[in-house]
Amino acid sequence: MDFSFFMPAKMLTGDHVVAQNSQQLAALGSRCLIVTGRNSAKTSGALDDCTAALDEHGVPWQVFDGIGQNPLLSSCHAAGTAARDFGADFLIGIGGGSPLDGVKAAAVYAANPELTPPDVYGGWKNPALPFALIGTTAGTGSEVTRVSVLTHDGTGRKKSISGPDLYARISLGDPRRYTASLPRRFTISTALDAVAHSVESYFAKTTDPISRACAVEALLLLIPALRAIQQPDTLPDGDGRERLYLGSIYAGLAFNGPGLCFPHAMGYLLSEQYGIPHGEACAVFLPQFVEHAVREEAQLSSRLLARLGLRKQELCSFIAGFTAGLPLPRFTDGELQALLPRWEGNANMTRTPGEFGPEKQLAVLKKIFR
Repeated sequence: MDFSFFMPAKMLTGDHVVAQNSQQLAALGSRCLIVTGRNSAKTSGALDDCTAALDEHGVPWQVFDGIGQNPLLSSCHAAGTAARDFGADFLIGIGGGSPLDGVKAAAVYAANPELTPPDVYGGWKNPALPFALIGTTAGTGSEVTRVSVLTHDGTGRKKSISGPDLYARISLGDPRRYTASLPRRFTISTALDAVAHSVESYFAKTTDPISRACAVEALLLLIPALRAIQQPDTLPDGDGRERLYLGSIYAGLAFNGPGLCFPHAMGYLLSEQYGIPHGEACAVFLPQFVEHAVREEAQLSSRLLARLGLRKQELCSFIAGFTAGLPLPRFTDGELQALLPRWEGNANMTRTPGEFGPEKQLAVLKKIFR
């Protein structure tokens, strides 16, 4: 069996993990730009912990809080410019997937002043500035991946960049404290994103045994933790928050190498144009993906379902239960047909097990949007 696996990610977790590892943050450089969204870094307490850690070691810092949901190229470019203007030689990203992905792009722009915002999709000359990540959600697994998903300002379309210099030098997680302020819907949506990462990477044509093992471990954590909060108005306790966070990290380890399949590619349609949170948008397509994977990969499917202690329909129904009330758009046959070119040559489609060309793509769209 031939495979390769590359994962130079340093991950530290635990109560008060930032304060306990302040020296490792300060060792990254002499001036720091902290990149966040508008709220989560502050409300979680992570921003205060981070600035206190830098102050302890006399490291000057500045905050850029302009990264929104589905981070725009322009916002990330502005953060990179702010880093250069401040003279920062390292960055720290604090927040959910958007600020964490955003700081990766900002680190590239900071080191490559000649890049215009869209140029980043074509690669870059100088390695990104070093950066650390502090996660405040349990979903994207960006803490351990080399991937950054960015939104083009002009088209509104999402597209990822990746590279070996997009791994964090260190990632810090304190899930009992930093994810405790997440509201129920956001907790569920981010967890569904991690479930999608796990299931998609498990079946991807490009996967490997280590990634597949991480996917299984992720699902063994995520599904029971989600099941515990199925009832309305329920939230995870401290142990549940830890399980969701660890599950999201395993899921990040799972998809970082092999990549993802059609639920993520098709899910972008719902998050880009209809405001449905990313994790929920991917989960809309996940039951159809499971059905497809069971047909194409019977042995792999049997092994996964046996480990999870679920039948196929139980898994599909469990996932669908979290998206049942979403206000999905409705399309005519002609409108669905017109969507297909957006996925022509898309790597997520080619990684999907079996053959998943336009005819099968259309069949999935009809089942969901008709």
